[in-house]
Amino acid sequence: MNSPEAGALNVNRGLTLTGLGLCSVLLIKFAIDFRAEGLVLAVPFSALVIVSLTLAVVNVVAASRTDRSTADSPATTGAQVRRALALAIIPFSYFAASLGCSGLTLSGCTPFCTFVKLVWIPVIALACAAYYFFRNGWLSAGITLACFVPMLPHCRCYNVANAWWIDRIGASPECYVWPFLVSIIMMASIRAGKNQAISLLVCGLIAGGAFTFFVSHHYFHFPW
Repeated sequence: MNSPEAGALNVNRGLTLTGLGLCSVLLIKFAIDFRAEGLVLAVPFSALVIVSLTLAVVNVVAASRTDRSTADSPATTGAQVRRALALAIIPFSYFAASLGCSGLTLSGCTPFCTFVKLVWIPVIALACAAYYFFRNGWLSAGITLACFVPMLPHCRCYNVANAWWIDRIGASPECYVWPFLVSIIMMASIRAGKNQAISLLVCGLIAGGAFTFFVSHHYFHFPW
């Protein structure tokens, strides 16, 4: 392996493992706090947390065992479509999560929230598009690194997911933890060249859940 590729591979591994650890802590805490909403909501939510984190671990382990910073280029049209969907679902999940917070308005609950919605999500989308065409290991690392940015504690929407964090540090990092996990699952799957179909299914459920929350929260005030 040449030195630049080895460097990209090592950076990808480090970022992915760090991201997986962060997602695990935040989502387990999220699931524990979500029990306050009752079993009808808490049980399926916790099940999705368990399934998603398990898949993330499987993909990350598979990606860490490869000796290349990128997988081979898809050989068939179907494989190319799956890769395009795998990359597209990352910014889409961030967009769905932003709708859950601020709805269709351009401004978020904080200036940083607005920045993520209007500036940073398009940056992530452009990085994913670039990776589709160029398949560069450093671009892959750049996508994961860019996805860390919205994890800075900034959300001040006081709800069951954020209350514990806001009470202690003044802002919550939970707002974009689901799309961050989507990025970990999909980028690891792409690099390993494995599990893309099941990864797309699970990440589709996550993104769909975020969009459903947007509708139910903003138009029906459910669950809060």
